[in-house]
Amino acid sequence: MTVPGVARIERRRSRLLVALVAIAAAAALVGTTVGVSLALFTGSHLVTADLGTKAIFPGERDTPAFEVGDSSSGTEIDASSPFRMVGDGLTSTTSAWPTAFSAGNYLEFDFNDSLAAGVPVPAAQLDFSFASSGSGQACFYIEVRTISSGSTLATYGSAGSPLGCVTGTTIASFSIPIAAISSTDVANDLRIRVFGADSLGASMVIDQATVSGSTPYQSFTLYPIMLRDAADGTPGTTPWGLDAP
Repeated sequence: MTVPGVARIERRRSRLLVALVAIAAAAALVGTTVGVSLALFTGSHLVTADLGTKAIFPGERDTPAFEVGDSSSGTEIDASSPFRMVGDGLTSTTSAWPTAFSAGNYLEFDFNDSLAAGVPVPAAQLDFSFASSGSGQACFYIEVRTISSGSTLATYGSAGSPLGCVTGTTIASFSIPIAAISSTDVANDLRIRVFGADSLGASMVIDQATVSGSTPYQSFTLYPIMLRDAADGTPGTTPWGLDAP
């Protein structure tokens, strides 16, 4: 026999127990959700940033073009400097050389001055490609000079020990390191004098004459804006046509 008052108490206890279980489950769910949210929003990730700077050299520097396509006839032809690169089919032929080296027989190349002033040049070289116009042997050595004063900075090779020789008409290329070009100030005032001789008194066919190098900020290539041909002892001057004053 169940007493009515006791039954009501039992029912209340049952409802209270169910409510407590529901509250506990909800609290556990909230706690789990909050834990995940806190992990997402409080996490951190370190990022390493690599920053670099470049030097700025204010000033006005002009240089003519050396790679040129001419379509004035309706058909484009390569009108680039013949000294710009080797193997492009463009060459320049000098006057005839003597059979032995002589101080009065030479070529002079004056180069463009396109570099910012006052920058060191750790490495520079002359890239010179040529052949004899005949079947003899053509040889050369060089002096590094300034345009402004004509003074000699250094000599590489000699009449007794040429920098290179080519027999016949097949073009050969030579790269001569030039430590005398130690700064852009020297490079911007650069003249290379080439002394030559040909065993049969022939001309030279020149396919390339450039100076390449690098600074801490850039690599560069310089091109002739003036050729002075005194291979036969009589100087003749040929400026690069796009080097307008």
